[in-house]
Amino acid sequence: MRPDKKGYIIDIDGVIGKSVTPIPEGVEGVKRLKELGKKIIFVSNNSTRSKRILLERLKSFGLEVSEDEILVATYATARFIAKEKPNAKVFTTGEEGLIEELKLAGLEIVDYNEAEYLVVGSNRKINFELMTKALRACLKGLRYIATNPDRIFPAEDGPIPGTGMIIGALYWMAGREPDVVVGKPSEVIMREALEILGLEAKDVAVVGDQVDVDVAAGRAIGAETVLVLTGVTTKENLNQMIERHGIKPDYVFDSLKDMVEG
Repeated sequence: MRPDKKGYIIDIDGVIGKSVTPIPEGVEGVKRLKELGKKIIFVSNNSTRSKRILLERLKSFGLEVSEDEILVATYATARFIAKEKPNAKVFTTGEEGLIEELKLAGLEIVDYNEAEYLVVGSNRKINFELMTKALRACLKGLRYIATNPDRIFPAEDGPIPGTGMIIGALYWMAGREPDVVVGKPSEVIMREALEILGLEAKDVAVVGDQVDVDVAAGRAIGAETVLVLTGVTTKENLNQMIERHGIKPDYVFDSLKDMVEG
């Protein structure tokens, strides 16, 4: 059996590709869903890439995708803050992709001692100085927003640390967790995805490769969930992941293509 829904909320990394390398079965699955006339939105917790960068990446995979079909944590985070406080002053740990989206939303990037918001996102070049500034921003009591809670992230050659590395370090040092987490499994980004699709949760399936992120996100909005084994979760660690997080997906498939053809 497989889910047959009007729309699909699909993760990118670990489902469609790993960094700049496509997952052929994932790409084929998307093409097949489009042939079937299904509504799709790609929802990514990637906190280092802007919508523009991810659009270019998906097109490089051979997919015909519009910008309206992409909802990335960097964009969603910027929109959330801009709605809450237009033109806010922000200090961020993030890379250029996050900074690009924050600026496009009309937010001002400043140093920690001038900021109104601390925005935490992954940074593959994070260093002692940047972590010190993040710590001081945290201790100052700034409004603390995290792009996503991912502990690990699926790269081409295996798992790498996610934004959770910085969130965890700040919690250990300052005893603070984010005031708001925008990315999956938070409802913030998932509700926005439903709004863009124009569908209710009962009419969509949420597809991803991580039990505690993607499956939990689907559960948060009451949608059916699909776990594919092309990313962080594999056949070898599937049962361990389900047991560890206490969450079981509605469906498990080897790949997105297998879901469509199943």
